Amino acid sequence: MFQTEPILYLQSLGNDWLTSLMILITSMGSSAFLAAIVIIVTFGINFRKGFLLFQLLIWTGLITEIIKTVVAFPRPDYVDNKVLNLEYGVKNTSPFSGEGSEGIFKLPDKEVLETFRLQETLNHSPFGFPSGHVAITTALWGGSSEIFNRRIIKLMAPVMIFLVALSRMYLGRHFLGDIMGGAIIGLFLLITFTLFLKSSLKEEFFKKENFELAFRHKNLILYFILFVIPPVLTALSLISADVAGFFLGTNAAYVLIIRKGLPNDEGSVEQRVLRIATALLLFGVSSFILGVGFETLETTAYFSFKLIEFLEAFIPASTIWVSVVVCTKLNLYRREELLSSQNTEWSRNTLKKNGME
Repeated sequence: MFQTEPILYLQSLGNDWLTSLMILITSMGSSAFLAAIVIIVTFGINFRKGFLLFQLLIWTGLITEIIKTVVAFPRPDYVDNKVLNLEYGVKNTSPFSGEGSEGIFKLPDKEVLETFRLQETLNHSPFGFPSGHVAITTALWGGSSEIFNRRIIKLMAPVMIFLVALSRMYLGRHFLGDIMGGAIIGLFLLITFTLFLKSSLKEEFFKKENFELAFRHKNLILYFILFVIPPVLTALSLISADVAGFFLGTNAAYVLIIRKGLPNDEGSVEQRVLRIATALLLFGVSSFILGVGFETLETTAYFSFKLIEFLEAFIPASTIWVSVVVCTKLNLYRREELLSSQNTEWSRNTLKKNGME
């Protein structure tokens, strides 16, 4: 499970064209791709389904990050200097030349683990087990098949999971054990998500009164889940600042939206496309400006690196709320409260008309 031989074999079959293809495939497990998919679902198809899918993905990412930090297993290119990091094209400088654990079910070499964990400075995302790409891809496609119940999605799900898993090994980013671990975590969370969809708890996430600033039992529990857990985990160094930022930004946006009334999904194809374009534009532009701005202004002199990571994730995630406000102002959809009042008024007028007749 933690040998480099399968990875070296896959890389021996590679060429520039195959590497480019695998990088494209592996990008389907990246945060940018996942954000785009969820925005398309949320603004173009169904707001509730998009929000539920978003929750599944951010919880999958959060739990995967915790396990990575606790287990602290190295990636293949640290275990064996013959393994190439084809995703980033970084030269392998590992001091080890072994081929991983000796037995198929054995853990990585003890000396390698001890040396890896003693490093004072680790590169970005140094931990291997479990594969976050595989876990989130499993959650994305499995969750989509549960939410939409479409045969085509159910047929595509195992294919997409396999392709992403294969790309992670080919690119030298994960062992087979990492892949299996990511798939198991994704499946576990998917099962939990499926049970949640069938329970009465699902409706509690769409009741406006549960998100009011009130000392009610349900309100306190929801606010604790959405806003207290991530900072605590960050303080304990179990998750990174950008994971916490994305989690909190998404949830803050949702609370602001639901307290004003969830948007209605009705609209023409043109309206749906414009809603998607607006949300993608605001998310993309904010991400770009923050990335360039922090780098250009050299804000590390004024802010800690963790705060910068947090803001670079929090602000783009919170643009979901801004997008809803903008789309509402542009009459790209109406709020449910407005639709409900209009339906009530129409019913009254109908009753009056029938009574007069």
